[in-house]
Amino acid sequence: MTKTMNTKVTPSRPVIRAATGSTYNGFYLRDNLASTGTVPAVGPYNLCPDIIQSSTAIPDPQDTLSTLESWNRMYNAEPAPGDNYYYVRGLNGASSGKFEGAVSLFWTPAELILFPSLWKHNQLCTASGSETVSVSASPGHIGVAAEPFLLPWPTVSSQSTRSTFASFIAQNTAVAIPTISSWIEMSQFMTQQLNFGSRNAKSFDPLANAGTMLERMGISIPLTLGESGTLQFMLTSAGLVGDTLGLIVDQYTPEQKVVQILPTQITQEEELFGVQATIDPGFTASLAVQYWNTSKQVPARGSTITLSVNYVVPKDQLDAALLMGVIDSRLGQEIARQLGHDVKPQAVAPIGAVTFVAVPSGS
Repeated sequence: MTKTMNTKVTPSRPVIRAATGSTYNGFYLRDNLASTGTVPAVGPYNLCPDIIQSSTAIPDPQDTLSTLESWNRMYNAEPAPGDNYYYVRGLNGASSGKFEGAVSLFWTPAELILFPSLWKHNQLCTASGSETVSVSASPGHIGVAAEPFLLPWPTVSSQSTRSTFASFIAQNTAVAIPTISSWIEMSQFMTQQLNFGSRNAKSFDPLANAGTMLERMGISIPLTLGESGTLQFMLTSAGLVGDTLGLIVDQYTPEQKVVQILPTQITQEEELFGVQATIDPGFTASLAVQYWNTSKQVPARGSTITLSVNYVVPKDQLDAALLMGVIDSRLGQEIARQLGHDVKPQAVAPIGAVTFVAVPSGS
């Protein structure tokens, strides 16, 4: 059954975890600027600051991108028309032993859930044609890939897609790209695999187009999952009180339900709007997120809209999900409470997210 949830939920950090919270013992990529390499990781999981775009090649990337100032900075990752140079970096979290390895970088027309099957064959290369770039780092030190990956933009793929932006995934090649055969495995890949980092985000001008935004992305569920999943699609924002958000998927679900969040005005910070639906393997559609500047105010630079999607974990998978450390129990309980008294708390596991960052004209 598809249900609409207009709730007021403060997003929480995962609170039920099986892992110890130790620092990752190896070369890792961060999920966000606050990430310190702890396992299990702490969200958001889609804002890797170690994927860096430049319009020109950087003469000495190791020196330039390994300073403390650079490490604490979120660089742009969106491609601009022409040649784009992408650098990948990470930190050696091991207590001893120098890391000597390589990294790769992938992209895909924007997808809400970054299943590896969607991007693993879409690898970027360096100007010399190499699919990997060497990187080294002593324990506790930052390592930056010696060469950039090259992305000419736009590409044929970007011009013939239902998506309006791009998603990027970086890989420490010490760990192979996994094959995802369950919803729980996808959550574990997103939240626990520090050998991979994703940048699933785009900037937008809240004052352009008469104060409107329309961004499209794919939602493509591989057949390898083998079973249907109950998913929660949730919109939340920061810094946009008084403005309006909406979401719609352009195909009906197998239950002949429409997945949509009707245009709803934001009345307080961190307010959450959501819809729940059952999705089958093989489901492919385009999803649109829309924004209206109904407050007629200029949002602060850096205000955000985040679309996240959770898998509602059924009882027969709960033990495995707890063992893998992917359950966000507090959020599941809060959503269930807001849905109504007849709905029991649900165990939910994060499987995807996209963030839109406001950059008002002239800011």
